[in-house]
Amino acid sequence: MLRHADHNDVPRIQAILNKPENWDKLEAYSDEAVLAAIDGAEMTVFVWEEDQQWLGFCWLCRAACSIKIEEFGVSTPGEGVGSRFFAAVLENLDLYDEAKSVWLAVAADNKAAIRFYKRFGFVPSELREAIWKRRKGPIADALIMRR
Repeated sequence: MLRHADHNDVPRIQAILNKPENWDKLEAYSDEAVLAAIDGAEMTVFVWEEDQQWLGFCWLCRAACSIKIEEFGVSTPGEGVGSRFFAAVLENLDLYDEAKSVWLAVAADNKAAIRFYKRFGFVPSELREAIWKRRKGPIADALIMRR
């Protein structure tokens, strides 16, 4: 089930953001920044639950003509949860923001994520060199993908 995040979701969102295996993929945010996204007029944070179990979040930034997927993460990667969740997010965007384009940035060397987003109709549109700041390891190129 897709729903809007609330303040009680912050610890779970932080747990995904701060998993060591996500340090190369997801930014670090303070609790205050997550709360601001949840409460913000130009941002939306969705969460995904199945069988009353909390499984992931998707943080969106809305602008006049586009929506950026800022962060997307699930608690159990590789089990199909991300695909079900991401499809629901895109369906929601298609219903309510059909005139807006959707885009995201991904580390250019994150082949699994690039394959994942391509399955949902995202295509590479631009390479931004040396801007992907990792919490460990070197700065990477960012691949901009649009749908």
